[in-house]
Amino acid sequence: MRYSGGLNHERAERQLALLAEGAGGPWAGTPWPEGLLDAATGRIGGLAVPVVSPQAQIEIKRMMPVWDPSRPRRAKDAEDIARLEAGLRRHG
Repeated sequence: MRYSGGLNHERAERQLALLAEGAGGPWAGTPWPEGLLDAATGRIGGLAVPVVSPQAQIEIKRMMPVWDPSRPRRAKDAEDIARLEAGLRRHG
C-alpha cells in the first residue's frame, strides 16, 4: 500500500508517504538511498513514523533535475534548500 499526499500550512509544505522497501513509479524496485530515514522518529498522534532527514531532503532537491532531466530546477527548491540549511545551522 502506498499513499503520497501533501499538506500546506503557513507556507510550510508537509509530505506524507507510506514507504515500502523501495521507490515506486518509474523507479519501482530501486532501493531508497542509504540514510534516507536516519532522522529522529516522528509522531502523528500515537503512531511512530519515519522522517526523511534534512540532509536527504537537500540531496533530493539538488539532484532531482540531474536524476530526471525532465524536471527543471525550481525557485521553490532553492528556497527549501536555504531553509533546510539554515535550520541545520541553527540546530547543529
